[in-house]
Formats: sequence, C-alpha cells, structure tokens
Amino acid sequence: MINIKKHFLSLNRIIENHLLLNTIYLIFLIAIFTFLISIFIYKKKNTFPFLINSKILEIIVWFIPSLIIFMLSIYTIKSSFFLNPIKNLYSNIKPLILEIVSMNWKWMIIYPIQKILTFNEICLPTLVPIKIYLSSNNIMNTLCIPKFGCQIYCMNNFNKYINILILKHGFCHAISSNYSGIGFNNLRINIFVLIKKNFFYWINNIKKSNIFNIKKYNFLIKEGTFLTKFFKIRNNKIFISIINKK
Repeated sequence: MINIKKHFLSLNRIIENHLLLNTIYLIFLIAIFTFLISIFIYKKKNTFPFLINSKILEIIVWFIPSLIIFMLSIYTIKSSFFLNPIKNLYSNIKPLILEIVSMNWKWMIIYPIQKILTFNEICLPTLVPIKIYLSSNNIMNTLCIPKFGCQIYCMNNFNKYINILILKHGFCHAISSNYSGIGFNNLRINIFVLIKKNFFYWINNIKKSNIFNIKKYNFLIKEGTFLTKFFKIRNNKIFISIINKK
C-alpha cells in the first residue's frame, strides 16, 4: 500500500488521496454486500422459499447500498468544499506570495515581498501557507504540480490563484499539461521544499544576484528555453504590469 505521507508533500494532496481511498472502500462495501446477499439467496432458496419474493429482503438489499451511497455523497461534498483551492487555509497567518507567469517556453516566478525573481525554479518553506497567483504572457497554459495535488489554468491579461500548505521537505517538478509549441517539453519547474531556515538562506543568496531590468525582460521573454536564472528586483509590480499590458 502507498505510504501517502512519503510520496506526497502538500496537505491538499494527502487529504485528496484519503478521500479517494475512503470512497473506494465504501464502494467495495456495496459490491461485497450485494455479492453476499446473492450467495445467501442462491444457497437458501430451497430451505427458505419465502426469500424468493420477500419484500423485507428486497428493502434490505436496496436500503443498505442506498444508505452507503448517501453517506458517500455527504462525505464527498463536504470534502470538496474543504479542499477548495481558493479558500484561505489560515485566516490569521500571512501567506507567502508567489506570482508565476507562463512564457514560451519557460516559467517566470516572482517573490514580490522578498523582491527576487527566478526562472524555472521555486523554493518553498514547509508549514507556511502559500498563495500562488498565475497568469500567462501569451497563450493559455496550465501549471500542474502532481505532488501538491494542484492544477491551475492561466491566460493572458487574467490571473488566478490557489492556496497550498506543504507538510514536509522534498523535491518535485511542476509541469505544463497544455501543449503550447515546440518547446513544450521544457516547461518544467524544479521545486525545492525546505525548512524555514534554509528557505531564507536561499532567498538571501539570490539577493546577491544581478538586478532584473526591462532590457533583461525583453530578452528573456523571447521564445526559447534555458536553464534556471535568478535575479533581484526593485519593482515588485512586474506581475501586475504583465496582466495589464495590452
């Protein structure tokens, strides 16, 4: 059996998999119950002939599976509202803000509060609420992070956001699941999840990098691929400027 806490990093993904497993177990209960009743009737039809047309048995056969389906429906609906990705996880804790822009064929990631900018690499702290805003600089795209259990679409001049909470450190990839051209396979983000101390160490190292300016931006947004790049920024309104561009 899969060790959920070992393979998945975020709270949402762990709860989603618990929900899936519990749903499978309840569905199996219906199948097992129906199978056992069928075997019982087949073997006892000569001993208890009244079972063939028994209304009591018919009520039992219909009532118990219906009750399980009703409980499963309530459980699924409540879990779906709880797992709503746009819902704030902790209203009293200020989240870490990330702004991600899809380009052909690269991802630009902005940390507006920390005033740093990266391409194709994200570092996140554990046990801190994270709010991710997503937009596109050109065509429609989608960001999928399997180990976080999230997928979000983005388009030009529009932004969406999700909230996540990561429970343990680790490494994973984010990918695009929307074909966008010849460089589509390179639309990957390396994601490092670290404890808070190491996260701030990573931030401080990037603040020693070159300053990101309009000249670099105009060069980097051209179609093409490259490895990770890091910059410090002075203007934390880059994401808003990209959304509002005509």
